[in-house]
Formats: sequence, structure tokens, C-alpha cells
Amino acid sequence: MRAQLPIIFALILAFTAALCLGRTTVTFSDLVQVLRQGDEAKVWFLIYDLRLPRLLTATGAGAAFGLAGAISQSLFRNPLAAPEMLGVTAGASLGAVAVLLTGANGIAVTTGAISGAIAATCILLVLTGRQPEVSRLILTGIGISLTATAMTSLLISRASDTMAGDAMLWLTGSLNGRHWPHAELIWSVSPFLLVAAAVGARSLDRMELGDDLAQSLGIRVQVARPLLILLIAALVAAGVAVTGPIGFVGLMAGPIARRLAGGSSPDLIGAAMIGALILLLADLIVTLTAPLALLPAGIFTGLMGAPWLIWLLWRGDTERRPG
Repeated sequence: MRAQLPIIFALILAFTAALCLGRTTVTFSDLVQVLRQGDEAKVWFLIYDLRLPRLLTATGAGAAFGLAGAISQSLFRNPLAAPEMLGVTAGASLGAVAVLLTGANGIAVTTGAISGAIAATCILLVLTGRQPEVSRLILTGIGISLTATAMTSLLISRASDTMAGDAMLWLTGSLNGRHWPHAELIWSVSPFLLVAAAVGARSLDRMELGDDLAQSLGIRVQVARPLLILLIAALVAAGVAVTGPIGFVGLMAGPIARRLAGGSSPDLIGAAMIGALILLLADLIVTLTAPLALLPAGIFTGLMGAPWLIWLLWRGDTERRPG
């Protein structure tokens, strides 16, 4: 818990900064006025109707992505693993884009994303069988991801320019235009998914030692692994449904949390908080650059994640190099 205190402090600081900064700056006295006067405060609409649901959506989705990334890295025993390797993100994107190109929006797009994620997960589990090995999961997941991505590109190429532009913007991943229904959706499922992750943490910790050793320690790997895959799928579906496919959050959160905790076992709570922090920082950058253009948050997570990926690869290479 002591290792998580700096993360909690950084979360509070980032959330407050994102709440106050933007095209219109909100002072601390304005926040106090909102707490005291409610909807009679002069910045009530700006804080309550615009910024607060956006930031709550960012926090919930970031936590979901971070937690999904940490579980994926432990499940595959690889710090470079990400939920995208299972094909769930691509499936959710295909479902959402298919709905978007019909002219629908709002809850229909969210339903499409969730349906696509569920379909991709079911296909993955059917193709890998009852006792899926890690290598088979990865190869099958990559195949599903490539197929879903190709189908998404095909749909976009046959759409009108306006609809294709909307679909491409959604695929970038954004927090723009997020309101209370998005925040309510992600926070209605996140606590249950977090509890499920806490329950599965023991199995996950043992499975990092290898299947044979995990089974000798009493873990039913053939049952635990599909359940953990379903949990990853649920976390990704929840996040993608409200923000779109924002990349690199899951890749960065797990290793950072593990290093801050100073242990060899996965820090799932820390990864969730780091994921939320990353997405809040990305949204803060969006608001600070708003006078120039209101860019999608996914662009900035990519700018943060690409150097992190290069550093992970370089670090792994130097660790393997003989002294």
C-alpha cells in the first residue's frame, strides 16, 4: 500500500488539474463555490456537465485498460504483452464501426463494441480448445485481430467520406464528447471487474511460474486461464465501449506498477491506478492544446507509449547481453 501512495497522490493531482485547466480556467475558489452552491454556481455547467463526466470516464476506462494489460502480461509471462494480442480490441472496433456506418450513434455504438468484443472472445476460446496454451492463445488472438482489422478497413473503404471520417476518428480513441451516460456505464461495471481481478490474483501469481508448477500448487490452469481471458475481454470491452480503442495504456501500466511495487508479482491495483493516471494525463494534454485543436486522447497515449515500448525492448536486450 505504501508504494501506491505516490500513485494516489498523482491521480488526485492530475484529476484536479484536468478539472481546472482548459480553454476556461477554473480556480480553487470556483470549485469550492460549486461544492457549496451546487447548480447555482457560475461554473456548475462547465464542471458538472462537461468536465467531470469526461474525467470520470477517463479514470474508469484507464483503470480498465491498465488492469487488462497487467493481467495479459502475467498470463503470457511477457512484459510486452497487451490485450490487443487476444483480438478483443479489434473485435470491439469492428462491432462499433459496423454500427457507426449505419448512421447510428450513442448507446448503439457502445452496444456494437461490446458485442464485437464478446464475439471475438468466444471465437478465441472455441478455436483454442478447452486447455489453451499460451503460444496457441497468442497466435489465434493475432489471427482474429488481423481478420477483424481487415474487415473494419473493408467496411470503412466502402462507406461515404463523412461516415468513414467518423469511424476513423472513433478508432483513434477519444474522450471528446463524453458525458454522464459514458461515466455511468464504465463505473457501473468497473467495481465488479476489479473484484473479479482481485479474486483471480492468486491464480495469476501462481501461473507466472509455469503451468506445471501452478498445477502442483493447486491451480486448475485449464479453468483459470479461460476465466482470466474472459476477464480481460470484459475489461477491454468496458473501456473501448466508452472511449474507443486507446492504445498503449495497458502496455505501460503493468510494468510501471510492478516496478513501483518493487516485487516480482503483478500489482493489479497499482496497474489500474497507473492506467487511470495515464489516460488522465493524456486528456490533460488534450485540454492544454485545445486552443490549437481538440485532438483525440489516443494520439497522446501513442506518443507516450512508443518511447516506453522502445525502452522496454532496449532494456530487455541489455539485460540479456553478457557483461
